[in-house]
Amino acid sequence: MYCHVESELQEYSFSVKHRIKKTIFYFVKVCISFGLIWFALRRVDPENLWNYVHSLPAHLIFLTVLGSAVNLILQFIRFRLIIDECQHQVSTPDLLKVFFLGFAFRLTIPGGHGEAAKMLFIQGGTRNRITAYGLEKITISVVILFLLGPAIVFLFPQHKAFLLVSLIPLVGIVLLYRLKGKPWIKKWQLVGTHYTNIAIKTALLTVVIYGVFISQYWILLRLYSIDWLTVAAICILVMGASALPISVSGLGIRENTTAWLLADYGVAPAIGVGVPLVVFVLNVVIPALIGGVILLTLKKKDQKPEYKFLLKES
Repeated sequence: MYCHVESELQEYSFSVKHRIKKTIFYFVKVCISFGLIWFALRRVDPENLWNYVHSLPAHLIFLTVLGSAVNLILQFIRFRLIIDECQHQVSTPDLLKVFFLGFAFRLTIPGGHGEAAKMLFIQGGTRNRITAYGLEKITISVVILFLLGPAIVFLFPQHKAFLLVSLIPLVGIVLLYRLKGKPWIKKWQLVGTHYTNIAIKTALLTVVIYGVFISQYWILLRLYSIDWLTVAAICILVMGASALPISVSGLGIRENTTAWLLADYGVAPAIGVGVPLVVFVLNVVIPALIGGVILLTLKKKDQKPEYKFLLKES
């Protein structure tokens, strides 16, 4: 009896310490984010930024906002394809709620990894959820890593060795294919799921989504006459840097990296910081606010049968 109680106390103590460490770790990341944002914004002249935005033709602003809508639709289509392939039976309205919840959770953990919590809001087996989220994130990471090498060499031709970065995802794919028969991998595989097919579709959709995202930057930078390929290379480097889990959803890293890269093309610091902030608000913050409203609505409906599973698991 005494040993059992002592074991429970040790387990509880470990759990408390783990939570404290996670809280401190997150607090540090928030501080880093605010520090990076402060460092970026201190170089910004608000009047200069306002004059630039005010000078943009109305049709360019409209196209930027339209790009965010198209981006969201494409991301949802990608999410729908993965969920269906992983054998989840979810209606489109319910999946749409989960989709926006992902944006809200993205802002809660450094690196945007809090988005994984959205999978708790989908009914189904744990293996199905892990597979679905893994397919989405692994495919996106493969696309980014593959494009990162050419992007670096495009902007910095003297560093051709960085093309080797593009080999990392290719080697990973080959290894995964060779090891797919191993028991520790097979236990996560779902019968009837066509992994190669869904991975190709997800990768192609991801490329199109990035194309829209890059076009938003390009539209907002039209007054500087920077060609689309250059903007694409800059955006890919920015996305790669933002993926590092050292700030909340890449805040600060994105703005400082963009301003630094655009400085070589005569873009003022105010614009270099302002453009990524505008795109981030349109593409992430606004959908996250929608997700926050949905989360509050779900909590109010916690007594309804269809949401009981949600409360138990979250």
